[in-house]
Amino acid sequence: MVSYCSLVASRLTGFASFGTVGVADMPNPDINMVAPPEVYRERRARLAESLTRPMIILAGRGRARNYATNPYPFRAGSSYLYFGGPPVEGAAWIITPRSDGVEGCTLLRSPGEFEETVWLGETPSDEALAEAAGVPIAALADPDDLIAILGGRPVSAICPPCPASMEWMRSHQIPAPNREELVAIVNLRLIKDEHEMIALRRAARIAVEGHEAAIAATKPGRGEAHIAAAIMSVYTRYLSVPSFTPIVTVRGEALHSETYPNKLKEGRLLLVDAGAEEPSGYASDITRTWPVDGPFSPIQRHLYDTVLRAQREAIAACVPGKRFRDVHDLAGRLICEGLVEAELLRGDPVELAARYAHTLFFVHGLGHLVGLDVHDMEDFGDVAGYAPGRTRREEFGNKYLRLDRDLASGMVLTIEPGVYLVPAIWEHSELVAPFADLVNRPKVDALLADEFGGIRIEDTIQVLPEGEAGPEVLTGDLPTDADKLAEMVGAQQ
Repeated sequence: MVSYCSLVASRLTGFASFGTVGVADMPNPDINMVAPPEVYRERRARLAESLTRPMIILAGRGRARNYATNPYPFRAGSSYLYFGGPPVEGAAWIITPRSDGVEGCTLLRSPGEFEETVWLGETPSDEALAEAAGVPIAALADPDDLIAILGGRPVSAICPPCPASMEWMRSHQIPAPNREELVAIVNLRLIKDEHEMIALRRAARIAVEGHEAAIAATKPGRGEAHIAAAIMSVYTRYLSVPSFTPIVTVRGEALHSETYPNKLKEGRLLLVDAGAEEPSGYASDITRTWPVDGPFSPIQRHLYDTVLRAQREAIAACVPGKRFRDVHDLAGRLICEGLVEAELLRGDPVELAARYAHTLFFVHGLGHLVGLDVHDMEDFGDVAGYAPGRTRREEFGNKYLRLDRDLASGMVLTIEPGVYLVPAIWEHSELVAPFADLVNRPKVDALLADEFGGIRIEDTIQVLPEGEAGPEVLTGDLPTDADKLAEMVGAQQ
């Protein structure tokens, strides 16, 4: 454990309010805590019911950019935050079996030093940290006391991908959690409570405004970087950060493009996949695709409407009890229908989908969980995304599905179908040959030569209780209708 810590600077001062989702309503905005202390106590108590040995949950530390005193901004580990950890570098929870969320819980933090105050300014006191976390001040301890606190008991630890914390685990020979311990945390974090939903709606609204700025800034001749800057200016204004590196590209077939070297040319599609992380750490995720110069070409419009239909019907299908893999397959069949109508595929759409012909064009999974991570709990691998007994398919395209659970009220996830013309796929004979009888290769080659790119439409949704009017689309304020998007392009010249 590191010998010092610092509280991450508050990102809340001056944050504008979004009506009912204003940050000013946070129970403890000075420490970026979204829930009152009793909520965190209950979460820790519920976890403790499933534990057979103490668990340490580390906050981690900011990673060095190029030398130790020039770090990237610190962001605490998501599980640590979920159980009420104030965002303090080097801090950690110890939660013991049968704890009531207070007794049997220790918050490790290093006492602040005078030099830190000189460089960082005043930080919340121990009294403030204890109050926000929902424990008495006596529950705070120095990391150097860890061995004495554990008293030789076997223990496991959840560690964010932080080299310093991982090295600390290795040096103390503390193992990672077993599957049962991870499942206990997944079962808690999987369903979002009212406090989390307020934060998630806040993150969604910030991302919507970022996309609105990007669409308005779109103009032929500008660079992708200009559009990325428009998004970042919104996030910065609301003291938030991207939930991942924004994807802003006219090469939409590059699924995770992270650089902005291209110019916006007339006739091209611009794909923007960008989410916001609001100050307490909750994330959103949105993708929209629009023409650089306003109107869609006929083939662009047809394939856009194909993706939009798949998205809308997939969202409508997200009801409690529905298996998400079946929703993914529904989207695949609808995309096959549109590809047949576009004469890119030949045959019956149902049979094409059964053979997974759409995976040549729709190469990723339909969606993923969202919460304190934009791909929520992906640090746990498929333990979070896949229900017990379920495993990934092996086929190209299908194997990238990140979620295969039966949906339940309170789950938050994305729905993001797409159609792409990826040159590397069509140059890969091993992938294409099994579908040679189904593909209209001259039409495909024509779109490749024209640098068609790709189309993706993504929203973040919450599954609602049975009987309510479909899922809540958290990012639904941003239009998906092609005509409405086209009208918005270039509004800010």
